[in-house]
Amino acid sequence: MELVKVVGANLRAARALRGLSLSETARRADIGKGTLSELEAGRRNPTLETLYALATVLDVPLGRLLVAEPGAAEDAVLVSRASGADLSGETVDVQLMDRVFSGGQRLEVYRLRVRAGSRYVSAAHRPRVIEQLLVHSGILVAGPESAPETLGPGDYIRFDGGVDHVYQALEDDASATLVMRYVDPV
Repeated sequence: MELVKVVGANLRAARALRGLSLSETARRADIGKGTLSELEAGRRNPTLETLYALATVLDVPLGRLLVAEPGAAEDAVLVSRASGADLSGETVDVQLMDRVFSGGQRLEVYRLRVRAGSRYVSAAHRPRVIEQLLVHSGILVAGPESAPETLGPGDYIRFDGGVDHVYQALEDDASATLVMRYVDPV
């Protein structure tokens, strides 16, 4: 199924589960009601920033909005560079590579690209979300906004995603693998 259709169906389902109206959800996410309506109908491509805002309002992991829930467990999963759920924002591009639920935790694995010279501040996720980041190329400033670290290729950081945090590429694009670990998954 096409990404915009999957996102639309997942937004509608998450909103219904929370018992929120279209108007109230749009107001809380600080987006237009018409925008949300078009997203839910699968007629509009979402930006990363919009989906993060909606995921926060709906109290769901971003990955839950990007892919249909699998019907059965699979032995192997292959996600090529051209497949997967791609989402672009003004400064950051992500591709959801995989989602796993095991041992009371949900893991989402993303390919992440931060554009050169750009800075993105991600609002705090819900409590008990841990972000793990492994840098592959470029210089990336990442971590809690109050105390970010400068990372280069091969560097790794783990931090609390429940606080505002930053991703900033300095001179060149930076690429990394991001694992989001939801300790109390929804």
